[in-house]
Amino acid sequence: MPKFNVSVSFSLRTLIEPDGVRFDRDYPEGVEDIEDGSYFRNSEVDADGGNITFTVECETEEDAERISEEIIYDQMEVEDDNGFTWQVDDRTVEIEKVEIPMDLDRARSLIGSFLDGMEGMDEEYEEAFRFILDLIGTVPTLAERDAEIRRLKAEVERLGGLLTAIQTAQSEAPTA
Repeated sequence: MPKFNVSVSFSLRTLIEPDGVRFDRDYPEGVEDIEDGSYFRNSEVDADGGNITFTVECETEEDAERISEEIIYDQMEVEDDNGFTWQVDDRTVEIEKVEIPMDLDRARSLIGSFLDGMEGMDEEYEEAFRFILDLIGTVPTLAERDAEIRRLKAEVERLGGLLTAIQTAQSEAPTA
């Protein structure tokens, strides 16, 4: 199943109205008759810079978009650590399909899945395809080949050292 990288950018908006601000509580000695006639209007606050990124496994870009809306959507309300409630605004989504490089195991799996989904295929053709897939499965991967080559090189070096030791011993041995 394909994977998609999703980036959701957004801003937050809230309406703040100072509440409970009073200046007549603590005042210096000798001050009398304080009258607080303060009136504060609401103020709208916008905060830019929201961004959430994630990777999701799903069938289509539309599915990735739908999943992103389950995480964050326009007009969604969220509360911050200060107790303010914010509304998500100006949400934009960027979706990019993750390109997975093809390798032998993945190719075999995809072709096997394709054959499993085929209906009405001649049995002999299907048998031939499965035979080839099984045969491909026995081919060593490049990593396995590299490991075998390194093992064989180490063995050759070990045997070369052994041969040198034998030749040295033979040349230093007394002749009869």
